[in-house]
Amino acid sequence: MNTKSKLSKAVAALAFVAAASSVQAANVFQEFTVAEGSVAGALANTFVADKLNGGYAEYLTINTDLTFSSVAYGDIGQFYKNEGSSTVSSQLGSFTPNQYGMYALFDSSGLLTPGGFVGTAGNFHLWIDPNSDTTKTLTESGNVASVALTGTADDYEILFSIDPTKLLGLPGTPGAYDFIFKDLVLTAAGGSYFIAPSPFHAVVDVNGDFDAFNDVVNDVNSRIAAGTFTTTTYKGSQGTGLTGDVSAVFVVPEPASLALVGFGLFAAGMSRRRKSA
Repeated sequence: MNTKSKLSKAVAALAFVAAASSVQAANVFQEFTVAEGSVAGALANTFVADKLNGGYAEYLTINTDLTFSSVAYGDIGQFYKNEGSSTVSSQLGSFTPNQYGMYALFDSSGLLTPGGFVGTAGNFHLWIDPNSDTTKTLTESGNVASVALTGTADDYEILFSIDPTKLLGLPGTPGAYDFIFKDLVLTAAGGSYFIAPSPFHAVVDVNGDFDAFNDVVNDVNSRIAAGTFTTTTYKGSQGTGLTGDVSAVFVVPEPASLALVGFGLFAAGMSRRRKSA
């Protein structure tokens, strides 16, 4: 079966996951309380917020069988409240001596479809950088991408999940993505930073936009049409648009939403098994 046929047969899976996305959009952002004084060097300050926001850069590797893998980092620089509509004053990313940094590391893998990509595995990790001295560099060797970190001696992880229920990316100008992770784990240090609610929220929705994801999709499509497509890593630092905004909000997913997502991922798996048969 040629690559064009493979791409066409995968579209049904994306339709189911897109339906799940529309259900998930109805969620209300869940509030959380932050105690900034838990960070070494920061002043005592407690506030309530409902959203974290920043920017990210990504490397996306697309293989000849139209599977993909991606790695990314996000620099978190601001808290919001009131359903993400109002900024919250904090020491995060400020220019004062008591400021500190925060960053996220996330990855995904799955299947490219005509409408975008549907992930089947992924991770999300949130870190505090007390001295704001960590550098993050996307690297790639032999189409294996990773995030190289330096200056991490003082860093510590506060929250993570390795259990995604939705990993969806849609091309466009800009494009958009929506990653939902459940079974969040709050580390001991994270429990000193996120002090409420307790127990903490179980689900995080990591979403945002690509600056120009159509550049990547158009390149893949044109090279497939020409019969010249090979495994390629698209690099956010090299002008292909794999940079953009990243936000993280805590949500309470509707059971119907999770059922739709599960069915979408099942459809993606069935599609791939039919191709190899």
